[in-house]
Amino acid sequence: MFRLNKLIKSFGSIQNLTNWENDVVKASKPVLVDFYATWCGPCKRLTPILEQKVKEHPNVTLIKIDIDQHEQLANQNNIEVVPTVMLFQNGKKVNNFTGMLSPDNLNKFFDQIPKQ
Repeated sequence: MFRLNKLIKSFGSIQNLTNWENDVVKASKPVLVDFYATWCGPCKRLTPILEQKVKEHPNVTLIKIDIDQHEQLANQNNIEVVPTVMLFQNGKKVNNFTGMLSPDNLNKFFDQIPKQ
């Protein structure tokens, strides 16, 4: 993990706080937000794992937020360590983790997401 803003969403992108409101806070399905940095080694290793897990869970949207490009969103979400992954449901953060999880713990994290 590393101490501490181009946002990339599955099949689209977020460019401002209005998009954050619409695509995360007002989303009708679970949203997984991955706060990362391009210089972060663990972030680079986590990205393909998260992308694969989201493919296995089509009810989940993945949004990636580069903390260096979007400092305001990182600060708004109290990001101090990357990678930090947050799960939002019905506009509220319901779970999160920092750093790399073991495969078993990552499976447990995804298993607690309701299937919709």
